[in-house]
Amino acid sequence: MRFTSALTSLSLALALSACGDDGGDATTDAATTDDTSTASTTGEPTTAAPTTEPTTTGTTTTGEPSTSTTTTDEPDTSSTTAGETTGDENAPIVVEGFSHPESILVDAVDGVYFVSNIGGNPDEVDDNGFISRVLPDGTIEALQWISGEAGDFTLDAPKGMAIVEDTLYVADITAVRKFDRVTGEHLGDIEVEGASFLNDLSPDADGNVYVSDTNNNAIHKIDPQDAVSLLIADESLAGPNGLSVEGDVLHVVGFNGQNILRMGLVDPMPYSIALLPQGGLDGIVPTGHGWLVSSWDGEAVYFRSDIAQRDVEKVVEGIGSPADIDHDFANSRLLVPNLLADTIEFHHFTGL
Repeated sequence: MRFTSALTSLSLALALSACGDDGGDATTDAATTDDTSTASTTGEPTTAAPTTEPTTTGTTTTGEPSTSTTTTDEPDTSSTTAGETTGDENAPIVVEGFSHPESILVDAVDGVYFVSNIGGNPDEVDDNGFISRVLPDGTIEALQWISGEAGDFTLDAPKGMAIVEDTLYVADITAVRKFDRVTGEHLGDIEVEGASFLNDLSPDADGNVYVSDTNNNAIHKIDPQDAVSLLIADESLAGPNGLSVEGDVLHVVGFNGQNILRMGLVDPMPYSIALLPQGGLDGIVPTGHGWLVSSWDGEAVYFRSDIAQRDVEKVVEGIGSPADIDHDFANSRLLVPNLLADTIEFHHFTGL
């Protein structure tokens, strides 16, 4: 996700409105190739009373998607499956109690979910960000599993995450933090020179990690030795946000555009493979037959098949601030952080 620092002084009423830039489309061509698929969204998400009472304060800022100013002394950390009342085992699960959750990442090895919490303003150096560990049934195993305030390291406003072997990479404004995937131990920081709003991360098969710098229309590459290089800086990236590396290809969505962009990892030249109905694009996840993309403007998650003739489908809607999503293939789930609501949602999704 992206926030514009000039807007951080807006009033609470405006901050609550979740408005975003309506920026221009990134480049051209229409989408290409492939298979068929369908998505399912069932049941109305419901919520339940809190079960634990850790103390966090979430002040949110404005900007591209604006965020609300919320102070929650005792945030909810409960989860409710709509199926508890509807009898539908595929009904959504809503988990409460977070502090501006920006990204959800599946740990495919241990089967847990990592949730990055901005905590305060998304571009503020305040050391109050944290990472949560959540079980697939919605139980919050550890709300502040990794905590900037509690640890002897800095974690200001964590956003996108990626896992390479046993290292968890976390984008944090101008640096990428490294933690042990299993223990949460801080392993070091990688400063990205000139960066102002590092946002999403995606690894390739060789252990390189790519990170979007939204405000600078740039994408950087971090190699396994932590050396940083600029992959691309181009206005057509339209505020690059979500990243997805697939083989030797990188897919990008920008907050100020409506396109899914594709480029090579060597000599990248971005071009559009799909135009989505609305912008404010945040996360992108491949399904094997297309891509899931979250849209703040659409308050929805879209599925774009890799069959050129197939229409874009809205697979989840009514989520006011869908940030950096993930797809849990093992449990047939789409995972959505609802940033302004301080919740995360699990929706049944067949993978199409």
